[in-house]
Amino acid sequence: MSKYSFIVSNIPLPEVDFTAAKKMKYREYKKINKEKESNSILSQLDDEAVVLIMDPTKMNYLSITNCTNPPYGLEEYTQKDYIYWLEGDSDNEIWQEQLYEYLKGLNNKDGLEIWSIWFGDGPQDINEMKIKLSESKIADLEVLKNLSMNYCIKIE
Repeated sequence: MSKYSFIVSNIPLPEVDFTAAKKMKYREYKKINKEKESNSILSQLDDEAVVLIMDPTKMNYLSITNCTNPPYGLEEYTQKDYIYWLEGDSDNEIWQEQLYEYLKGLNNKDGLEIWSIWFGDGPQDINEMKIKLSESKIADLEVLKNLSMNYCIKIE
């Protein structure tokens, strides 16, 4: 089983990535990283290989990207037109702040929902919650911490 999280909406949403992850060709990476890598697995890469460079202090920050390949069965839970991956560490206080600011910054919250579902073991029971964003505080997102259950949070 795998757990996936999404933001879904009736309208397009902006994508964000606070992880500072960068893709580059290995030859470009070698130019900025002067350390010797003769004993590294990287030394076996072709110069045209694409590598992902991440800042380990930011790798669990918020990332919201268009979901072009949703898990099989998602359509059983939501029929929204716009689906985005919601990634990062929901237990992380900085992630929660980033999500809160993202949600507060949206002009139109038409049909906005946050989903987290375990896939791979048939249909799941979903716990539904509602948050009135206009009346919420960042502490209200603490509900996302340590959630192993399936949930849908409807943002009003």
